Amino acid sequence: MSDMFRLDGKVAVVIGGAGGIGEIMAKGLAAQGAKVAVASRNLQKITDIAKIIQTETKSETVGLSVDVTDKASVDALAEEVLKKFGTVDILVNSQGINTKKPADNFPLADWDALFNVNVRGTMLACSAFGKTMIGKKSGKIINVSSVRGLRATLWGGNEGYSASKGAVDMMTRALASEWAPHNINVNAIAPLLIRTPLAAPTLNDPEKLRTYVANVPFKRIGEPQDLAGLCIFLASPASDFITGQIIYLDGGLTAVG
Repeated sequence: MSDMFRLDGKVAVVIGGAGGIGEIMAKGLAAQGAKVAVASRNLQKITDIAKIIQTETKSETVGLSVDVTDKASVDALAEEVLKKFGTVDILVNSQGINTKKPADNFPLADWDALFNVNVRGTMLACSAFGKTMIGKKSGKIINVSSVRGLRATLWGGNEGYSASKGAVDMMTRALASEWAPHNINVNAIAPLLIRTPLAAPTLNDPEKLRTYVANVPFKRIGEPQDLAGLCIFLASPASDFITGQIIYLDGGLTAVG
């Protein structure tokens, strides 16, 4: 029982690992013994992050480039991971963008970009890496959603982002059902705001931060260790009987409305 959260010998792929949420999860998986491939469009940045993770965790970590909206690029990433590590056991889809525009004037190009990265990118990655998992009858897929896939905000501009994350939620449930016969677990983490560099605009505005956490029972945002712990759980044997779930990492926000 003491080893049920260890990931020694496992190979994890974290897409969207260039800073923020993806980097936190990649570091958490590596700390538990997984070999990790982190992937992003910015090869230099992701290579630097991979070096940092490997130095801190002592687990083998590589940085690879990918454009999640391009099927050929995602397929090439899957091939590169298999060539490097021989298999894949864990896939984390943390790629995502958030464009806020008023609903009565939401540029179509921005709407399409949201769905191309957040939805199409998740689908392409699941398909590419799922082939290996189906073949070996084993795998863990962790999609990154958001509380905004379930709850709207008190401020406008989130229609596109919320719709894209709602789509990720349903994709997660559908894949969990379709791939259960192959012993593949598919779940999603739906966080509230997590303390990352991208959260700086909210964290550095006391009034905005108070408004943000006003309805959160724990009266705080998420910390890196909150996210890493849940990711490790969903990637580990401890969650073998959990699939198709959207787990809200939100301090109780969705429990109270």
